[in-house]
Amino acid sequence: MIKRSFYYLWGSQTISNIADIIYILSITVLVFSSSNSLMQTTLIPLFRLSAQVVSGLVAPIILGRFRLTRILLFSQLGQFVIFTLLLLYLRAVPEQRSFLFIFMLVFGMSFLDGWTNPARNALIPRLAAGEGLMRANGLTAVSDQVVKCAGWALSGIIVAWLGTLNTLLIASCCYLVAATVTSFIRDPLDHQKSGSEAPASAARPAAAESKGGYWKELGEGWRIIWHNRRIRSLMIVDSIDTVGGTSWLGVFILAYVTQVLHKDASWWGFMNASFFSGTILGGVLVVGLVKRLQKNSFLYMLGALFVYVLITVVFALNTIPAAALVLFAVSGLPVQMAGIIRRTLLQTSAPAVQLPKVMAGIDVLTNLAFGLSLLFLGWYADRFGMVQVYLLAAAMTTIAVLIGWFYRREFQEREQAGHPAVMDERVSS
Repeated sequence: MIKRSFYYLWGSQTISNIADIIYILSITVLVFSSSNSLMQTTLIPLFRLSAQVVSGLVAPIILGRFRLTRILLFSQLGQFVIFTLLLLYLRAVPEQRSFLFIFMLVFGMSFLDGWTNPARNALIPRLAAGEGLMRANGLTAVSDQVVKCAGWALSGIIVAWLGTLNTLLIASCCYLVAATVTSFIRDPLDHQKSGSEAPASAARPAAAESKGGYWKELGEGWRIIWHNRRIRSLMIVDSIDTVGGTSWLGVFILAYVTQVLHKDASWWGFMNASFFSGTILGGVLVVGLVKRLQKNSFLYMLGALFVYVLITVVFALNTIPAAALVLFAVSGLPVQMAGIIRRTLLQTSAPAVQLPKVMAGIDVLTNLAFGLSLLFLGWYADRFGMVQVYLLAAAMTTIAVLIGWFYRREFQEREQAGHPAVMDERVSS
């Protein structure tokens, strides 16, 4: 079952994602064209990543004290206000702009955006239940990939056609529309609490109240992740798989295209488009096969990862451009299926009250694993070449599958008992 509020959440997040892509591309073009400095331009993703890491670290306190719908609304309205300040500054100062000021505004927007992902992922299980949960995750994943695929392709055309400032104005309007749609979301958990208009502390989970203290509250999500065998096993599998999954980042694909396929950069665009097509198809298949995937979903996730391993090995050893294009598209399918199932399993492995903090901790772990993997694979690619990088990626995912197989009983027993949404009782108090 999927509640109406999910569609408001789905719509608001889709619009917000469109705004994010438009503004990132516009700011990147603005800074590069104004400074002619690649180094200054690369500071944009650095400020964004730093802000999201800091935001993720303090997110447990915010998520524990305020309602998820209010956090989403505050985040989007805050981004709209900061974005409006950015627009006013760019129009008032057409020349000799302070890039540091622009970067600080980007940091502020990214900091607020860092609360969005854990809040969204924690809210979805409250708005969709049973088969509807995996279907809702599938719909969200499909829309995310469609926005990325179309957004990056069309944003460049829009910037060239309308200019940077007019494009930024479109992004600002998107943030306002997203915030308006978010205001219609109703969290069922809010109605279960006594005094719907009580102060923020009333919305705080009882566990946070009893423990008290900021430091204990910050560490609560980490404790749950460590002591809950289901969540811990999923995060181990995900972290190891991330090491190999980072190899599908654009810069590595560009190196593969030039070094292995001996093609120009145009093929880089073809490869990215084919991968997005595969991920979209994977999300659509999950939505269509929810009833089949709902039972033994953990084993289906491991199966999808194993298929990904086989495709990656063939991809690494292949030197035919057309075959690489097909393999890259096909690889997106099991990657997306495994990702959607993993997210659904995480959402059903903790109580709704504790899930926001768990999701915040998971986001921090994912960002750290991604950053470290990026540095390691960059060194590894320079030393051993791209063929060895993809063989290593296949090996890492194989290890993740084997570890997942070791933990399979945790998920089979819970599914057979018919209680997939109840948290492991071994979580420490």
